[in-house]
Amino acid sequence: MTREKIEIGKGSIAPTQRTLWSSAIEKLQEAEIGLRQMEQANDRIRFEQGWARAVDSIAEFWTRFFDEGKSKFSNFQPWAGGIETSWKKDKLLMYLYQARHQSQHGRVAFEWDEGSLRIAPNFNGYIKDLSIFGDGTFSMSSTPLPGSETKATIRFEGGHARLPTIVNVREKLEYGPPNQHLGKTYAELKPMQAIRLGINFYTSILDSAFAKFAQKEENS
Repeated sequence: MTREKIEIGKGSIAPTQRTLWSSAIEKLQEAEIGLRQMEQANDRIRFEQGWARAVDSIAEFWTRFFDEGKSKFSNFQPWAGGIETSWKKDKLLMYLYQARHQSQHGRVAFEWDEGSLRIAPNFNGYIKDLSIFGDGTFSMSSTPLPGSETKATIRFEGGHARLPTIVNVREKLEYGPPNQHLGKTYAELKPMQAIRLGINFYTSILDSAFAKFAQKEENS
């Protein structure tokens, strides 16, 4: 007889089999989605939404990773506890942790460069009656010279986000934009760069945990 897949009834929710730390891995995947949203964003709202999703997911990864590990392995907690102590001393990782609290209990408080408008880039000709409106539209009359682009446009460039100082009201502490991670000093970390470094760090911790504990899981 051949094996066939069980049908899922309409409105039913099928059980899902999870392997070791799969629920934690899901959070790293969500952080990647948040980072991708930041990379693809062309307005501040989507950029900030991606940041909030990324910092939330990074923090939730550690919670799930630590909780499952200590429930399965008797020697996990001392091992992971040492790592937790280390990352709480790391300026970048602690900043991301505090950013998650600010995201959940306050608002995303990025600082933004002003950016600039380029009027008729690559256009040669005559422009008159130019008006720029607050809703992101413009109107103007233009007459191109021979060989020029046939349409004059206005392009916004720049306006990039800068990591802000995070204020933890409860602890009465401030966390400025980090410039160090794992012993390396950075002149200035951009928001997307900070998220990438955070994801990479916790991915490496996950890899180390699998190398140390996965064999025990298989034998249990």
